[in-house]
Amino acid sequence: MTRSAIYATLGLSRNPFPPTPDAGSYFFTPRLEEDFAEIAHCIEARKGFVLLTGEVGLGKSTLVRRLLDTLQGKNCHSALILNTFLQDSALLSAIQTDFGLPPTESVEQGLARLTDFLIAGHQAGEIKLLVIDDAQNLSVESLELVRLLCNLETGQEKLLQILLVGQPELEQTLATPQLRQLKSRIVKHARLSGLHKDEVTRYFDFRVNAAGAEGRLSLEPAAAEVLHRSTEGNLRRIHLVLDRCLYGLAGARASVVTAALVQRAVADLPALGDEVVANSPPQPEVWRRKAWILAGVLAGTTATVAVASFAFGPSQVFSPAVSEEGSVPVASTVAPASQPQPAVVGGQVTPPADPPSPRRVCEAQLQAIAVAGEVVHVQRLPDGVVGSLKSSPRFCRFSVEKESWVAWLGKDEARHIVAAQQATRKVQGQLKGMGLLDPRELDDGFFGSKTGEALARFQQRHGLPPTGKPDELTFLLLEHQDASPR
Repeated sequence: MTRSAIYATLGLSRNPFPPTPDAGSYFFTPRLEEDFAEIAHCIEARKGFVLLTGEVGLGKSTLVRRLLDTLQGKNCHSALILNTFLQDSALLSAIQTDFGLPPTESVEQGLARLTDFLIAGHQAGEIKLLVIDDAQNLSVESLELVRLLCNLETGQEKLLQILLVGQPELEQTLATPQLRQLKSRIVKHARLSGLHKDEVTRYFDFRVNAAGAEGRLSLEPAAAEVLHRSTEGNLRRIHLVLDRCLYGLAGARASVVTAALVQRAVADLPALGDEVVANSPPQPEVWRRKAWILAGVLAGTTATVAVASFAFGPSQVFSPAVSEEGSVPVASTVAPASQPQPAVVGGQVTPPADPPSPRRVCEAQLQAIAVAGEVVHVQRLPDGVVGSLKSSPRFCRFSVEKESWVAWLGKDEARHIVAAQQATRKVQGQLKGMGLLDPRELDDGFFGSKTGEALARFQQRHGLPPTGKPDELTFLLLEHQDASPR
């Protein structure tokens, strides 16, 4: 499946998280908007020398492109130098060439010709702007050349506006004694930083809606927190992770980026895999590998996906062999449901331990009958679902603060594609039997739009959000539902 087909599946016209600068959809935070306005003002007011620094991936190049687009209609002519491994006279020649001037034989001739060019432009009311990106690569000698260019001025204004853009090492270079004259000429220094935690969700919404999502895609709060923690708000890292998450959404035909999906994306990226937070829920390696099989399932079609390949529901999952803490066998920590008795230790009576919670009793019952490859899923039941489950030894219900919950046994990983097709056929047959799916539709084992619509009707009848997307709780209701269609 091509990348464009994946975006189309999600209703997007293009990639909202490209790896290259995208000045057309520029996200302004309050501090960035202030810095941007001040940089633009310094250039338009011909104040001279502006410095922009930030770590790799924070959007320096994107800001520059947005700035050049903004100034384009304000009689501003710019030269953009990207190859900063050019030094001294070679750098000056590159500046001349980008301004459309012919090369000269010496630095002195080059400076003279550039001065005449700038004076003519100033008399014509033009702004001449020199932008040097990746300026941390410039030698001290080349930066001294930049200082000479700063000296070109009239009585009140600078003839050449200079924007130096670089990583934090540039600040260290400018702090050396031999460059103190250049540093003293800086009229504005903007330091870029990563997104704050509360800006991540707004950034996601802004980017996907600019690409045509129109509110159809969302990032859950827990996912935003994991994303911020894993990327430290670095825009380039955020794009890498969210671009990978789009594959998962397309494969599952889902619309919500979950924390689990972000964690799998981070783990799948070599540059970020080591940065997954230590307290993230443990995930078997096979689960991580399966996370991206969804795009493969979609190969060759944008509308049919096996139902059981979506088994990444929001329920909490506990291994039958470990406790909630993930390290102690449950059998050694869960007390029997009978009334606890006081213990006598060294002639002293120890008060009895608190009785196990209904949840722990429920989980213990299921873990006692679990087989290899099964785990206990736990999820709160919507109000309309409480009366729709017939009894079964493979699930049990309990209450927490007047809310109904259910625990059940299920698989601990996405099913194989063959098993997935079989499960989908079974679901299609059940939906037909309930009158929710046209009997003339084929039981083809693939999840198309009509099957999704039928599943959404089933979910709505049983108090679930009518997403039309399969999840573990929907599977549970399909397998054990005891309510006749209304």
